[in-house]
Amino acid sequence: MFGIIILTLIMILLVVGLVIAAHQFRLLGKPYMSPVSTNISTTLDSVPTLFLPGYVGNRYSFGFLLRRLVNRYQANKSMVIYVDGRGKLRVVGQLAQYRPLIQVIFQDKRSRPQQQSKWLLFICQRLADQYGVATINLVGHSMGCITIFWLLTHHQQELPVAISRVVTIAGPFNDSEIARNTRGVEEYPNDSAGPRKRTAIYRALAKRVSAMPKGIKFLNIAGTISSGQQNDGQVSLNSAFSLRYLLRDPIIYYRELVIRGKRATHRLLHENRVVDAHIAKFIWNT
Repeated sequence: MFGIIILTLIMILLVVGLVIAAHQFRLLGKPYMSPVSTNISTTLDSVPTLFLPGYVGNRYSFGFLLRRLVNRYQANKSMVIYVDGRGKLRVVGQLAQYRPLIQVIFQDKRSRPQQQSKWLLFICQRLADQYGVATINLVGHSMGCITIFWLLTHHQQELPVAISRVVTIAGPFNDSEIARNTRGVEEYPNDSAGPRKRTAIYRALAKRVSAMPKGIKFLNIAGTISSGQQNDGQVSLNSAFSLRYLLRDPIIYYRELVIRGKRATHRLLHENRVVDAHIAKFIWNT
């Protein structure tokens, strides 16, 4: 009898846990507004910032980071944009005036940057046409960084908005595979001329980088787990920071940040409060 009671309690706790987890999962894909009403003090405060997840990314990818930006920096996750496999957009929420954050969720989890960049262009067109947006910021994690740069290098003439600031987190700019994990972390050395070995994605971006819109400011964040492991477990510092060579000519402002330690792994970089603080400082000068 006692064993049955214990088993019943365990089952109840499991069910309650699943219900709570499901509820939290739903909330992470919905707008989340700051309870604090704040007036715009600079033009930086009014620029929408879009967040692009990595390969097979979902609402968890940036969901908790966005909540922290709302709670600590009075930002407003006022809009979530779902993109289906045909590029159709479903917009949830309205655009806040103060520090508006926009979560982008691609429902085709295995779509590649070439396709995602076209969908990102659709989003920019929607923001410009229906919401009067003239300038945006972009934040990407992992493959999301490549999506951003594919937009900037391959669709720059079609962009209806200006790009002010770009944050890249663990971008695999010189990896041979930018989605699935490879057997080992690719760490091709960089020298004064750039990567000694240049992968297909790096070469594709390099061919078009001179046409990229001018005046964009960049913050490039990468992680290293330990002094003996110069990578975040999936993307090396060399690959992430090969971006500096791509931006050498059209560059206006480019800064690198290395996050170190156990919370600098590829999947935890966007769950790191040091990263939160640097993003806030960079996009809002907070």
